[in-house]
Amino acid sequence: MLCPSDSSNLHYQSGFMTVFMNGVPTEVPRGPLDVKGMFGQDVVLLHSSGVPVPFNEYGLTIQSLQNGESYFLVSRPI
Repeated sequence: MLCPSDSSNLHYQSGFMTVFMNGVPTEVPRGPLDVKGMFGQDVVLLHSSGVPVPFNEYGLTIQSLQNGESYFLVSRPI
């Protein structure tokens, strides 16, 4: 049974989760993220560990981001 005060169930059911982008809580969809569509093609998305988040030629992440994790958007050198 879903209780209105249970925000973790609401996040799961809504298909969105919260991650931290450059320290700011950000709602993103579960599943592949369209990095190019959301942030442009001149950025790299890094996990807080420093490891780049891989994405395909269309700008979609290969794996879903992890709920509650921190990520950083960094401008790609031109």
